[in-house]
Amino acid sequence: KALGASGALVTAPAVLCDFLVNRCRPFIYATAPSPLMAVAASTALDIVADEPARRERLAKLVALAGKRADHLGLPASGSQILPVVVGENSRAMALAGALQSRGFDVRGVRPPTVPEGTARLRISLTLNVGEGDVSALFDALAGEWERAR
Repeated sequence: KALGASGALVTAPAVLCDFLVNRCRPFIYATAPSPLMAVAASTALDIVADEPARRERLAKLVALAGKRADHLGLPASGSQILPVVVGENSRAMALAGALQSRGFDVRGVRPPTVPEGTARLRISLTLNVGEGDVSALFDALAGEWERAR
């Protein structure tokens, strides 16, 4: 998923890969990616290797989001996915809706996806946004957080 494709892959020494192929055939054949997903993952791995500036830019956005989260008393995640635990389902969904109405694609996540009482916002940073967008999101979150209390 981190490579922009569905599914997963195993990168391991050949002996381990051979073991998995020979001992996990029902699992492998039931969940094997389509050829298109294999090409997408392969291309994504090439981009990761050939364009380190993308990772560096995303790391800067993650650091900025962490600082802005800290100012709101929220824990930083250290990754491009920042969960903001709200608690109540209705409050999480109201916050998500308020942020969406302000132009931010922030999703509310509630049970059964997360444990009862831990409904949250899911903030996902991508290279489609800039530092100004991240700052504007956290400014909006700060304002909406107070209103939703």
